[in-house]
Amino acid sequence: MRHFFSLVLLVLVLIAGAYFGSPWWTVWNLERAAKAGDAHAVSQMVDFPAVRASLSPQLTAELQQALDREKEKPHGILDKLTMFATQLFVPKAVDTLVTPEGVTYMVKTAKAPPWSNPFKREKTPPAGQPTFDVMHTGYAGDDLDQFHATLGNKLAPGRVVKLKLLRRGFLSWKVVGLDLASVPVGTSGSYAPANSTAP
Repeated sequence: MRHFFSLVLLVLVLIAGAYFGSPWWTVWNLERAAKAGDAHAVSQMVDFPAVRASLSPQLTAELQQALDREKEKPHGILDKLTMFATQLFVPKAVDTLVTPEGVTYMVKTAKAPPWSNPFKREKTPPAGQPTFDVMHTGYAGDDLDQFHATLGNKLAPGRVVKLKLLRRGFLSWKVVGLDLASVPVGTSGSYAPANSTAP
């Protein structure tokens, strides 16, 4: 009988470990897939409509800034017409960047994909070097169905990508939010130890 209860206790401990540890496993798999440039594997862990909504304001602002910089350069009439048309379709241009390849690039580098042609759906974004430095991971307070992780860019201190994950099943998680941010180097919390509770 004692053996039976020990076995039951062991099973319960393993189930609890898998339940509470599953988001870290998902983040680790996402990091590994991004490092390998495996866009298909990344896509399995991402809720694209939700991520697109979370990124749209930021990418829209970045695209607008890129267009404003281009306006200051000398251009022919055709280029000017193209830029004018691009401004009218900025939301569509942003959508074309939130693809499996685009998200892989952003997770891998903590930067938005280049704006070389916002209407072209890039199948192979420029290769970026893996730059991961896990800074923050943890559940969102007492909510065991929401998890946050922050990955830093080792090659550009202060550049981070913040991930929000939601539980979609007992052990399954999906990335529903992605934020590319700048964290002032040396500020409080900018390089906290891994596995610390997310703010």
